[in-house]
Amino acid sequence: MDGLSDTQRIEILILLGCGDKIRTQKQVCEIFNTKYPDSRISQSTVSRIENKFRELGNVTNIPKSGRKRILDDEQKLDILLDIQDNPHKPTRQVAADNDVSNTT
Repeated sequence: MDGLSDTQRIEILILLGCGDKIRTQKQVCEIFNTKYPDSRISQSTVSRIENKFRELGNVTNIPKSGRKRILDDEQKLDILLDIQDNPHKPTRQVAADNDVSNTT
């Protein structure tokens, strides 16, 4: 969704406020970006988090189905060892043997 931790997403909801202490999404964005300059967010991020909370009652990202897009360290090591053992092995075969797409 946005690379933010669940704690940061909850903080955004807290910054939005409730009761008589309600801030605009723009104000929340400015406060958050001042506090976390390395995790800058846009107003649309605040909107998405707020809408998700209102619809689902939580801010946690749900794991997506399908093949993982990023290789973990173990998969990378397996691929490197496979290539080291047989440097002339076709890349399609290396990918198939390691259960990754050949474009990876």
